[in-house]
Amino acid sequence: MVNWKGVSRKLKETRRGGKLQAFLAVLRYEFLWNLRKKKTIGLFLIVFTFVTLRLALFPLLDYFSGVTLRPDPSFVFDNVSVLQPTLLLFLLAIATTMNTISGEFESGTIIPLLTKPVSKGLVFTGKIVAAFLTLLGAYIFLAVYTTIGGLIIYGPQNNLELVPAGVLGLTAATMVWAAIVIALGTLSKNSMVAALGGFGIYLGTTIVGAILTIYLGATSILFYTPGDGPTATTATCGAVIEGNATSFITGTNGLGSVIMNWILNPALSVNFCGIRFRGNRPETFALSAESISTVALRDIGVGVVYIIALFVVSWLALRRTQITE
Repeated sequence: MVNWKGVSRKLKETRRGGKLQAFLAVLRYEFLWNLRKKKTIGLFLIVFTFVTLRLALFPLLDYFSGVTLRPDPSFVFDNVSVLQPTLLLFLLAIATTMNTISGEFESGTIIPLLTKPVSKGLVFTGKIVAAFLTLLGAYIFLAVYTTIGGLIIYGPQNNLELVPAGVLGLTAATMVWAAIVIALGTLSKNSMVAALGGFGIYLGTTIVGAILTIYLGATSILFYTPGDGPTATTATCGAVIEGNATSFITGTNGLGSVIMNWILNPALSVNFCGIRFRGNRPETFALSAESISTVALRDIGVGVVYIIALFVVSWLALRRTQITE
């Protein structure tokens, strides 16, 4: 159980210590809440399992197949800033934030929390910062583990100085979904609605996005929706259908990878391709081409707008909530 006497004492010291002390008390409470719910432990276990599988699975398959493991100097660069499938990114957002506010209402702990001498604004801000720091910690762990494992298994790695940018981008990408889940939870005061509603949005943008991009060629819509966005390649569209091109997502889910590529090569041009069928044979065609700088700046702008707008909605909903002891 959360030590409410300790938390209450910290919050009451607001009158003497000011807003910073109250803010730190809220952070302490939130981290204790997450530990009680075993959310933080589960989060790190998910990341550990994911990275371990990604590091060890293919080398083990090559070993048992008698294939010699070849060095891969781009392993860390290609894997540290994106979670594939991106459903994992969404699940981490769910695990971190589905109970952030709605869980407080369901358990009744919102009453002692909001009736203490601390403003709702500080409580809300503390919860958001705690969620961000939890995700950042998980992704720092992911980056360190991936980097060490990549160096041991695949040899010397290129562009390791870009890893921090990838971690920040991946954290921001997850915060987009975290903002959606928190908004749904604050409005409904129900954790299940927050989780299922967020999953419905994720599933809808993923399925509809694939249809719009691949078969209808409508990439512009996906530039401004959360999710994977349209898939891009640095090769020709013909190489995509032949399997000779490396593709990557360009939506908010791929923000970490996009930022790393932007810093590495700001002049890089990417192609967006569609698929159509001629008889029984598929063929690709070019939809559009953009610089990686344009893609990165748009992703950052879209992500920031979603995060701010949804947190404003959440804050307004929480502020209107009437709490009595």
